[in-house]
Amino acid sequence: METIALTIDGKKIICPADTSILEAAEQNGIKIPKLCYHPDLKPFGACRMCLVEDENTGRLMASCVTPVAPDMIIQTTN
Repeated sequence: METIALTIDGKKIICPADTSILEAAEQNGIKIPKLCYHPDLKPFGACRMCLVEDENTGRLMASCVTPVAPDMIIQTTN
């Protein structure tokens, strides 16, 4: 299984390639607010409560529907 290395709130994380940013954060003790996300349902990103910033691009993304990518630097608190 392929793994991806990224940084969330300054913490280096390695996780499977098919992981969402939200799942990677929560698996590593980083809490991201969420409303419409439920682990038993397919995520659809409707509430936008889980928005995070990609510091490389400046884009805001719904972390529940955005997969991790190599060398991402994610900020959850801006």
